[in-house]
Amino acid sequence: MRLGYRPALDGLRAIAISGVVLYHTGGLIPGGYLGVDLFFVLSGFLITTLLLGEWAEQGTVSLGCFYRRRALRLLPALFVLLAIFLAVAMILAALEDRPLSKDIFGVAAGIGYFSNFAMTGEPMTHAMPYEIRHLWSLAAEEQFYLLWPPILFVVLRGRTRLALVVVADGVAFMTLRQLQLYLDGASLQRMAFGIDTRSVSILVGCLLALAIALPRRPWLPRSQWWEPVAVGCLLAFLLFDLGRELFVGPLLVFSVCCAVLIVRALDDRSRLASLLALGPLVFLGRISYSLYLWHLPVFVALGINRQQVELTAVPAVGIAVALAVASYYLIELPFLRRKHRPRPAAGKTRPPRVRAARLAGTSV
Repeated sequence: MRLGYRPALDGLRAIAISGVVLYHTGGLIPGGYLGVDLFFVLSGFLITTLLLGEWAEQGTVSLGCFYRRRALRLLPALFVLLAIFLAVAMILAALEDRPLSKDIFGVAAGIGYFSNFAMTGEPMTHAMPYEIRHLWSLAAEEQFYLLWPPILFVVLRGRTRLALVVVADGVAFMTLRQLQLYLDGASLQRMAFGIDTRSVSILVGCLLALAIALPRRPWLPRSQWWEPVAVGCLLAFLLFDLGRELFVGPLLVFSVCCAVLIVRALDDRSRLASLLALGPLVFLGRISYSLYLWHLPVFVALGINRQQVELTAVPAVGIAVALAVASYYLIELPFLRRKHRPRPAAGKTRPPRVRAARLAGTSV
């Protein structure tokens, strides 16, 4: 199966960011925070697909090129956000004569990708500034990708089925870890922001990519029968906040539903793919990363919170979208153009055991 740019995947990103934004807008969607997990499943699927494609073409995976692409994708917009946040914090600190230590720590955690540790309290004890608490998800994702490409490279020396078994075991282990923490009475904060609990969504995306890369996929044509179930479950999860109970099975079910929606989005004949490929959704999906970065600082500055819907919510969303558009065109795109996939080395042939999907032009 060979993939080019699929607008429907940007449509799924639009659904994900809409859930997160509406969750932070007075809790309009109580379970909207699960949009992060939809992002995670998409990310695991797309990145694993790209790595499989590189292995299939070159017989190896260039870790240096992988991390360079990730840096160009994520760091420029993040650095601009943190620089502006710190500048504003310094001005306010000077005007109000208050310490800057918490803000400086938050910026360091954002740059160093350990915000999730600060959020769980293990091992960090400093609280993150509320304006940039949402950076925990970027930290959890990048910590996962420090380990996943080398692991995938090792297991691919065997065969794709071995990688599939390894990831399936990882999903099972992480699910048991969630149950253990739940039974031990771990706090919601510990379970919600821990890399050993929330990364199950990324693993489901990785599992999907490996399953699609197999030579035989008899389940793929039958996925259409699961589409209405997946859509219904997705809406139900977004409309209810399950609290700690999310981590005793529902999160895994939600992630599997997201995987089904990805499969359906890849089928150009499906009605879901047509809906997700609508222009406004595709555009919103393209700016979703910048919108994720900017929406919470804007909301905090204008007094928007998750407890009560404010009259300023609509202009706050408008300002966040405007900043996201500016960030996408002025910061993200110039750096995205510098991303180049490594060319196949001379004499390399495609390993006979590996069949992988190839993404050309999809931004991850």
